[in-house]
Amino acid sequence: KNHRGTWQSCLFSSFLLVVPSAPPQLSVASTSPTDIRLTWQPLTSQHSRGAVTRYRIDYSALDQKGTVFSVELRGNETQLTLRELRPNQVYRLRIAAGTAVGFGVPSEWVLQQTIVLIFAPSELKVRTRVTTLNVTWQPSPNHTLVSGYKLSYREAETDGFSIRDRTSHALTVRLRKKARHHLLTGLAPGRQYEVRVWAFDKQKDGAAAVWKGRTDKIHVKEPNMTSIRATANGSTSIWLRWEKPRFINVRIINYTVRCSPAGTTNASLVSYYTSSSLEILLRGLRPFTHYELAVRSNGVNTAGPFSSTMVEATLPDRPSTPPEELQLRALNSSSVLVSWRPPLEPNGIIVSYKILYTVNLSEPEDEWRNLSEGGGIFSVEVHGLSGGTRYFLKVGASTKVGSGPFSPVMEVQTPLSTYELDIHAVTGIIVGVCLGLICILLCMCFSFRNGKPRSVFTLYACFLF
Repeated sequence: KNHRGTWQSCLFSSFLLVVPSAPPQLSVASTSPTDIRLTWQPLTSQHSRGAVTRYRIDYSALDQKGTVFSVELRGNETQLTLRELRPNQVYRLRIAAGTAVGFGVPSEWVLQQTIVLIFAPSELKVRTRVTTLNVTWQPSPNHTLVSGYKLSYREAETDGFSIRDRTSHALTVRLRKKARHHLLTGLAPGRQYEVRVWAFDKQKDGAAAVWKGRTDKIHVKEPNMTSIRATANGSTSIWLRWEKPRFINVRIINYTVRCSPAGTTNASLVSYYTSSSLEILLRGLRPFTHYELAVRSNGVNTAGPFSSTMVEATLPDRPSTPPEELQLRALNSSSVLVSWRPPLEPNGIIVSYKILYTVNLSEPEDEWRNLSEGGGIFSVEVHGLSGGTRYFLKVGASTKVGSGPFSPVMEVQTPLSTYELDIHAVTGIIVGVCLGLICILLCMCFSFRNGKPRSVFTLYACFLF
């Protein structure tokens, strides 16, 4: 025999004895949309052929066979969870056991698909009544994969008792795949409930949509409050008084007053006040504004209807803001056009505007010259000014209560005076000179005709006399 060949044969035989002869039996399962769990049993001594010191897990996406990832574990491990995988993706996996010499034959590829993520139902809405909750929802985005829906509900508050003392266990209802609504009945009035709706398939439950809210309170039907009187107490307050409702058997604890600017559709502008007496002074209102007012009575865990709405206006006040958009334009050397817009918050009917102007900004305000215009006028010409002069002007508005703030001071420069010819005087001079020349010519002609030439001075003297 060839000595070199015999050595190779022995080495090959020795390798077969120390490498596991079979792979472990592999079990796989997807536990979430991004996880796959692998488990296996240790090899028997017959197949391990020595001490198993490590395991190697190979895996790749089925559509990316060229990219294989490997994970090595110690020999005493029997499970592994692969994480951060792609949902609804098929993966192939295999395992090989190894000794200190190397790894044995790997197992056959095993295919496993990560589970599909089931999204929560959308647009979960609950319509509350005294003892019922009408629950509606829209399907999950991937609703074609679901087998049906589940709905659970429970009371979500304790009212001073522990959750263990209060029956707050969730009750679950199983619904069909086509279900889009469910009516919960037999609930307690005025209680807070938690409602959950989620889709499920044959293997798992999806994410849940959650709603929390109260069933309606029981309202005692009592007659509307009719004896309500409102009186303006000033520009920012209104007195509201009423009488206790008659013919009711409920002990009234307090009253709720609803107040809002007349005609508003903005819920944020509606205010509510509580009073334990039969009157309330509503403060912090806007001047010269109409308000809609209503009152209702409240008992223990009950509330009556609001009364019919009445309207009352606060009194006027001085303007809170000055006239806006003040503009100045010099018309000529002696006049300026002043224009403006009404105040943003007039707090009443504007009865007049005052225009103050001066050439010296440091003068006291009472020494400024002024003009007054009616409340319906928004421009005026200021005359009698000096040419080539800088003027400072401001405008203020007034209601019947008083004057508001003046606008910021603005300045304007009048142009210099220019010489203007008197057309009538110039025309008279020209006509006079022309007549004089004509007379001189006539005199000269008359003198030459008589044969007595005279000097121009003599002719001019004749013309004068």
